[in-house]
Amino acid sequence: MSDFYQRIEGQLGSETLPPLDRWSPDLSGDIDIRIDSQGRWFHEGRPIERASLVALFARILRREADGHYYLLTPYEKWRILVEEHPLRIIAVEQGADEGSQCIVVVANNGVRYAVSSKYPMCLCPNDEGAFVQLDHGITAKLERPAWYQLCEWVQSDDQGLYLASAGDVFRLS
Repeated sequence: MSDFYQRIEGQLGSETLPPLDRWSPDLSGDIDIRIDSQGRWFHEGRPIERASLVALFARILRREADGHYYLLTPYEKWRILVEEHPLRIIAVEQGADEGSQCIVVVANNGVRYAVSSKYPMCLCPNDEGAFVQLDHGITAKLERPAWYQLCEWVQSDDQGLYLASAGDVFRLS
């Protein structure tokens, strides 16, 4: 795993979020990396313990039109297995985006996103919380503490419950 990790680091450089939309390498194959339904990453059946490695992989993850998830570099494309949502929202904050009040979510890859029309919040089926749509077809499910914090900001009107963020309304009922 260390050789693969070092190759990826060398190819990425220092960009925070690499331009995955501009990369189109041929499929290199399948790699035995799995993200389980709890958002835990595994390699060859063993948990990936290094948070920095998970954060690196999360930065280069893309879901394609075929429904599969891939780890991408400018030169490599590896298919992995994702059981549910590949990322987790570990914290939520109130902030401002272009002068408008917004909800900022923090994913377990360390990236912050302002909930908005670009990064909409959706309810999970079967009343299992909520998730946020991110770039490159990726979704991030809210961890329970983040969901509870978010619930403190829920508002209501004659149409039901909602959250307001960055000038958009996200219906919860």
